Amino acid sequence: MKKFGIFSLILVAVMFISAQKIYSSNRFDDDTIRIKTKNNNEIVIIVNSINNIDQLNSDFDDVMNNLEKVFIRLEEELEGLDSVITMSVKNIDKNIVVELEGIKESQPKNINFEVNVDSKKKQKNLHFLGTFDFGANNYMENFAFPSDFNAQYTVKPWGSWYMGFGWGLRYYVAKPISFDVGVDFSWYNFKYQDKATRVGMNDDGVFFTKDVINTKFYKSKTTVPYVNVSFTPMVHFGEKNYGANRTMFRIGVGVCAGYRLGGYVKYEFATDDGPTIKFKNKNHYYLNSYRYGVKVLFGVSDVNIFATYDLNNLYAKDKGPSLNPIVIGLNYTF
Repeated sequence: MKKFGIFSLILVAVMFISAQKIYSSNRFDDDTIRIKTKNNNEIVIIVNSINNIDQLNSDFDDVMNNLEKVFIRLEEELEGLDSVITMSVKNIDKNIVVELEGIKESQPKNINFEVNVDSKKKQKNLHFLGTFDFGANNYMENFAFPSDFNAQYTVKPWGSWYMGFGWGLRYYVAKPISFDVGVDFSWYNFKYQDKATRVGMNDDGVFFTKDVINTKFYKSKTTVPYVNVSFTPMVHFGEKNYGANRTMFRIGVGVCAGYRLGGYVKYEFATDDGPTIKFKNKNHYYLNSYRYGVKVLFGVSDVNIFATYDLNNLYAKDKGPSLNPIVIGLNYTF
């Protein structure tokens, strides 16, 4: 068999890395890439989604970097065949797996072998991350929500949003284990269920009352911003992925702490005949200057479901209700 023909077969086989299924018919259930060769043969690469193209390219590069070893072994195997029916090449970690189906002396013959290679690309252990958090926040008093006892400071379960953005590092200490260290800015937005709720303060502490003067109420909330740091050990598992998320799934449990950057209360209200009044007052309202708590996370691809629970109170000791903020939301890494 001529070397040109062998090389063509190798190139065709390499293009099938990461392909899941090949059909002789024109019907394909997954996304497909079709390549026509100059002799009018068709190469079909099947991927689950367009996001798998990066993985396909990476596997292709690994094989091309080690093509000489595969070429030598293939040449030895193909010399004994009269013709080749199918060929596939799969890159599995440090092994290139070759599967051949051919004809020798009019009889079918299957040849399977592996070539051990060392990839020239070294997987990075340290990754830089950008993060964006969005979720719903609330707080608990003695492990019960204030709505359970109809407290004036009860917040809306839907509409009290938590937001944050920041940066981080992920370091893989072992193949399935990483340490995530992050810095971010975040905001608690506690929107009160009763829009007539008013927050006041005196020497004894913060207190909550109900507005009985005005007649139309549109908004009442307390906003508290923080700068935070976090440390989260992670375990990664599932299908192989690339970049900072080496696998499709991950789970982590860690700690977080923050320093308060300010805080304010905001109301929107009106009388029957008057215009809408917007009131905003920046003050400390005996809010704790710091926060610390625990964090849990479960991730799929680049999106994570996370929850945090503050172990210290939102307000200073004996200056307000004993409220521990809690957040459940989505985290996106990029």
